[in-house]
This record gives sequence, structure tokens and C-alpha cells, in this order.
Amino acid sequence: MRRRSWLQEHLEEFVEPVLGFIPTEPLSYFSAEEMTVIKNMWKSAKQASKGKLLVLPGRDVQIFEILARREGFPTLFLPNCSRLTVRHMKVPNNSFLFDTGFVGSIPMGLGVPDFLMASHASQSRFGGNTYSKQIFPRLTLSRHLALKIESTPKYWNTARMIEDKIEQQYSPVSEFERAARLTITIYKDSSPSFVNRQKPLGTERFGAIWQTKK
Repeated sequence: MRRRSWLQEHLEEFVEPVLGFIPTEPLSYFSAEEMTVIKNMWKSAKQASKGKLLVLPGRDVQIFEILARREGFPTLFLPNCSRLTVRHMKVPNNSFLFDTGFVGSIPMGLGVPDFLMASHASQSRFGGNTYSKQIFPRLTLSRHLALKIESTPKYWNTARMIEDKIEQQYSPVSEFERAARLTITIYKDSSPSFVNRQKPLGTERFGAIWQTKK
């Protein structure tokens, strides 16, 4: 018997019991250029983790969990981690955390000093050099993309503390369905590894990520 993909299992065992059916139409949300940046963020986060357990905290980073499941990369995905619950959660020592942004309250709340974010608002200077936890420090529209990632449809509402317990409910059915459709889109994405246009998304330097054609 042919083994089911993670996406098939996800749709059949997680989505269908909630919706009563399996959506088939993908959700167009990110442009091809944005998906290229997102996938390169994920690639860089994996490299930066250097073998540590890669923690993905909260609903906002679900798209990176989808990419992780697509390639079988081990993660600790915590959709019930929020600013309201983070002080009541623990992660293993020697973890590495990747989040959308912006000031680092989630990694600080979890006690994870080794982390990177899609966009980092807090920067300090050491020896005249700017220090940032932003995964691509010179991506000038990083905040815009991070906000767009945070605005994706979610499977869950924000987790809250209720009588000393973390409680989290599913999103309304309409948003849950859109989240499932986005999952299909992200999992099957085939956007290129390089963006072939001059300075996409406002960046000045993007290392090996950008390939421009004259």
C-alpha cells in the first residue's frame, strides 16, 4: 500500500473531521516572490539552528511548519503559544526558535536566547555595528512580509489561560477552511529558489537568494 503524504494525512485526519469535507481548491495568498523569500527564510532558519531543536511558536508560524512537514524536518510546533500563555510554557533546553517578530517577547518568555525572526524591531549597537535578530537584516520590507504572514488564516483562535489551563479553540469554520486551503497551497508550492527581477521586495542585498537578470 502506498504511504500517504503528510498533506493527505493532515486533510483526512485533522481537517475533514472539523469541516465534514476536504477542500480541494488552493488559496492564493502570497505572490511567487513572497513565497521565494518565505522558503529562503525557512532554509536559513534551519541552517541557523545548527542541529538544535527548532521551535516554531504560535499560530503565525504555521506556514513554516507546513514547509517542515513537506520535507520531514523535525520541529516543535506550538500553536497554543501566545503572549497570554507563553509564561506558562516550557521548551527543551538547547532549543533554537524562529518566529515572525517583532521585539522578541515570545523567545524571551520561553527562555530561548538563541532565536531569529522574520522581522526584528529592536536593534542595539555593539562596537559600532548594528546587531539584529532579523533573519535577513537588509530586507527592507521584512516587516510588511512578517505582518502578511501573521495575517494568514488560522486553524485556531489565540490561546488563552482559563483557570490556570491553556485553552485554545478552533477558528470559525470559514477561516478554518481557508487555513486548510492555504495549507494545500504552501505544501504544493513550486515557486523558484531565486527571484529574477531587480531588488524585489525592497531589498538592497540578499546574498545568494536573489538572482537578477539584466
